Amino acid sequence: MTEHANAQMQPWAQRDLSSLSRESAYQPMQRIPPTEVFPGGYQMPQYPKTGSPGNPAVPATLVSDNPPELSMISEDIEQQDALYLSEEEVFSTRPILSPAKDSVLQSLTIQSTWIAGSGDNIGMTEVSGSATLGFPAPTRESPLLLTPGYGMYFLVGPDSVQAPATLYQAYLTTRWMSQLSPKWGTVLSVTPGVYSDFKRTDSDAFRVSGMVIMSYQWAESIQFLFGVAYLNRDDYSVLPVVGLVWTPDNDHRLELTFPRPRYMQLFSYGPGYEDWWYVAGEFGGGTWSVEHPLGENDSLTLSDYRVIIGMERKSDGGGKSFVEIGYVFGRKFEYKNDPVELDMSDTIMLRSGWWY
Repeated sequence: MTEHANAQMQPWAQRDLSSLSRESAYQPMQRIPPTEVFPGGYQMPQYPKTGSPGNPAVPATLVSDNPPELSMISEDIEQQDALYLSEEEVFSTRPILSPAKDSVLQSLTIQSTWIAGSGDNIGMTEVSGSATLGFPAPTRESPLLLTPGYGMYFLVGPDSVQAPATLYQAYLTTRWMSQLSPKWGTVLSVTPGVYSDFKRTDSDAFRVSGMVIMSYQWAESIQFLFGVAYLNRDDYSVLPVVGLVWTPDNDHRLELTFPRPRYMQLFSYGPGYEDWWYVAGEFGGGTWSVEHPLGENDSLTLSDYRVIIGMERKSDGGGKSFVEIGYVFGRKFEYKNDPVELDMSDTIMLRSGWWY
């Protein structure tokens, strides 16, 4: 006859775990967003004592080439959109990547953009780089981020109108972030820069742009944004910044924001990295002071609209590599003082980059 073994209740299993004393009081952990897309990842500051689960103590803000403000909207959202994790979530979810480095140097970035074109349908290749430094201002709860950047734009065409072969931009973006209350936060950004062909640079080549954004945490997963971006461009001088950010979980994110909407979804992750795909809209172009064919200075404006599909790999500490393909439409080339204007055909765009 086969004897059946009876499971014995172990003495340790009969203990009431709730009676075990803790060495210290439980402190809620801060959630770091799974992605941080923008140049300038920085270490999230500690929450003020007024914070509570679902009410971040750091604001969420709002992301074009020229000026840099438009390229920072989505990334600012992610950097400031931190929430507390409950004790259960800490042990049931994947490890969350840190979006920043524990040093003054927060990031180094290199990226390149290619827009197909020839003849009067101008093609363009952009190569740019930047670095971001972070400082307490006056504390880590109100950080100051300085981002010097430099970019070159190599034009192919147009055939019917004379234009510079190369355009340049050099700028310094200063961003200050502060939490006004458990639900309200703000981001202030100012960017003085020189945008020119560097042949006959005058006072018009120096332009100052800026951005002011307020955020309101309506619910744990929903955040409202509103503000204004001062572009100081000849085509669009001012744009409103408005919309909402919905984060139902750590793997999905929807940014219904103007002027840069975006949807992101995680598809893979492992030790020290996360892979995301996304689709986004973008407002591109810029204004440069250039030497006009008649020998006088003039302002040249390039503008377009973009729909982009991309993939990116995030690494711990704020690193990133990405590749994007986009459809570019509504393209225009125009001088400020010359009536010449080109309406260019739709085209495609490829962009890739690496962030340390």
